[in-house]
Amino acid sequence: MKKAAIAFVVGIFLFFTLETFHIVQWYRADVWSAVVFSFGLIVHIYVFKRRAREHEAFLLLPAAIALWMGVFSLFLLHGGTMYVLAFTIGLLEWWALSKEEWLKQPTLFCFGCSVMVSLEAGEMFLVLFVLMIGIGAYAYHTKRERANVY
Repeated sequence: MKKAAIAFVVGIFLFFTLETFHIVQWYRADVWSAVVFSFGLIVHIYVFKRRAREHEAFLLLPAAIALWMGVFSLFLLHGGTMYVLAFTIGLLEWWALSKEEWLKQPTLFCFGCSVMVSLEAGEMFLVLFVLMIGIGAYAYHTKRERANVY
């Protein structure tokens, strides 16, 4: 795994060096979105493959932000919608896997902000996506409450 990561970083560095000196003439704006997406994906794989403990779940916040910023950039969703929604998803992952109760309020606040920003942007796909996140968080929360009752 370590050799593959080193080879990946060296390959990316070599490619961008060749592109900088115009030896390779290939540039698209999607390249940086793919790099950011791959960083988030690598950290997610690291956390889930390692079966990180509850106190290490904070790594999912920057990983989710990078992962979803890459996805949203590829689909050309720019502006405040993208930033707030990526942060909300990161908080939701952290809260779901760490089981820390103090994260519930910031997650719900950011979710409300995401809904408002999505409605302002006027993109129906984004509103449905944000509502799916909220329904998932509510289902997870009620499942935990029912489990604590018995």
